[in-house]
Amino acid sequence: MGGDKGKRKNAPGGDGGQKQKKKKTGNAGKWTTPNQANKLALERNSIPQIGDRGIWVTCARHQENKAAREVINLFEEYIETMYGIKPASKEAKVGDDDDADLDIEAAIAKELGAIKENKTADVQKQEEDRALLKAMKLNIDCLLFVRTKDPIEPVEFVKRIVVDTKECTDIRKIKCRYLNRLTPMSVMGKATEQGLAETARQVLEEHFDLSGKKSEKTEGDGAEAETNKEGDNKKREYKPYTYAIRPTIRNHSNLKRDVVINTIAGLINDERHRVDLTNPDKVILVDIFQTVCGLSVVDGDWDELKKYNMTELYNQAAGITTVGQKKKKQQQQDQKQDEKTSESVKDEETKDTKEQE
Repeated sequence: MGGDKGKRKNAPGGDGGQKQKKKKTGNAGKWTTPNQANKLALERNSIPQIGDRGIWVTCARHQENKAAREVINLFEEYIETMYGIKPASKEAKVGDDDDADLDIEAAIAKELGAIKENKTADVQKQEEDRALLKAMKLNIDCLLFVRTKDPIEPVEFVKRIVVDTKECTDIRKIKCRYLNRLTPMSVMGKATEQGLAETARQVLEEHFDLSGKKSEKTEGDGAEAETNKEGDNKKREYKPYTYAIRPTIRNHSNLKRDVVINTIAGLINDERHRVDLTNPDKVILVDIFQTVCGLSVVDGDWDELKKYNMTELYNQAAGITTVGQKKKKQQQQDQKQDEKTSESVKDEETKDTKEQE
């Protein structure tokens, strides 16, 4: 009796001291309900995907919905001007209420509401695939992605917009209040070192000789491969462009800046194309976000066009000086004044020395 007091009682239906096996739940992704499938499809369609092309848009903080409407209206206007295609709607694809501040879950919930009205995710996706533009609000502040379709070519499309913006000297004609930088992406690939290299080859081959760094080649190594590459290069004469690589990495930790630059630079023939960080002929833009990486090649006036920042271009065209610009200008003036003062002091010292002699 005394020995039984310290013993634990078995749980109802138990098996003595043995642990009960937990019942496995879930289906390991083997099947989903129609509602789950629709929700997953909508989530996938709300972020950039491998194979997409489009334009990254930065905007004022907490103004993502207004910026989405604004950018769609602006882009639709230029689609009509450049390609003669009349937009089906002047309304943005994200948000209907000016005061709405929808997050990703709210946007998904709203789209799921449309599904309940006999509009499935497949039908919705087909409609969006036919649309030339789709604005996506992401899970990061101040950032949007606008997916584009043919005939829109992101690089020439954005270049036309920013050049027109630079020439807009009348502040009353400013079309954008919330948009900042536009960054075109010709192709989106997988955000891995191999995916970056594959995407880079796809984008860069139009502009650069991608036979690799010649300075690192040794005689006798890969002779047959080199012959094939040289044979391919003879089919196309590449201009000796200089270039600079400008990477931007957001919400991603695997690919580091140095790895991105070295991977891309390692593809380019360094005898034909030289790096020039101050005045390049071409700028290679690399934008990595979560699991996707995008690339494009823009002209060397990218820096001159304020890195395609709409707000700064408007300010420059209208003669508006920002606080930062005023401070920089004041510092330059102070520096010049100090130099003049220093020169005058030296002149006085020289004069005194001559008088003493």
